[in-house]
Amino acid sequence: MKLNNKGFTLLELLIATTVFSVILLLCTFGLIQVGRNYYKGITLSRAQNSARSVMNLLTQSVQYSGSNPVGNDLPKGTEFNSGVFCVGTVRFEYKLNSKVGDPNAYALRTSNCNEAIDQAQKTEQVGKGMSLQSLKVQPAGAGSYNIGVKILYGDSDQLTNGACTSGAGSQFCAVSALNTIVQPRL
Repeated sequence: MKLNNKGFTLLELLIATTVFSVILLLCTFGLIQVGRNYYKGITLSRAQNSARSVMNLLTQSVQYSGSNPVGNDLPKGTEFNSGVFCVGTVRFEYKLNSKVGDPNAYALRTSNCNEAIDQAQKTEQVGKGMSLQSLKVQPAGAGSYNIGVKILYGDSDQLTNGACTSGAGSQFCAVSALNTIVQPRL
């Protein structure tokens, strides 16, 4: 009498299950990393776009205003926590390390320098969830100005000394810093 030995042994099933489980874990880990990288890119893009927007506004104001930036507390990096200055007809009101979206918080608001302004006429230039860590508008000699801006995006538990911490949630944190030298054109 012949025995029919079709099928798998218990050991073969155990090995196949282990190999399949390892492959599934690697695929899952890969997908999680792709998701993290995607959200890190989105977060960094938002911070960079906001920094570029603020930098463009400042540089264009200096280049085309026909007047020098004026104010009692012209920003020099992190020297002043908050202040107001005018470039031409644009009034800049800034508050460092103030996260946009929190109650009564703003980072950089613009309005008209030559008119009385109420809160509704002020326009926030920094995106929600972001804060302005440093702002600089300094004379650089020969009529030019050194302009710098640093924007942080993320919750306070993800930021340490103006930099993103590593670990869980770091994909939702970004820092963007821009500097340039501008000369008035008019």
